[in-house]
Amino acid sequence: MTTLTIQVKDNDTEFLLEVIKRINGKVIQSSKKENLLNGIKQGIKEAKDIKEGKIAPLSLNDI
Repeated sequence: MTTLTIQVKDNDTEFLLEVIKRINGKVIQSSKKENLLNGIKQGIKEAKDIKEGKIAPLSLNDI
């Protein structure tokens, strides 16, 4: 097995991760910036879903 360390532009990250998944590769360590951005993306998606009525709004129990 080969381990590679690469750098890609931020806008190419999602594409590269899809390629890695398709070849049954795995990400050993992701960057803190990437983790933060993924959290923000997830939050925005959830906010849109709540606004569109796709999911229930969060309550204090959820937090």
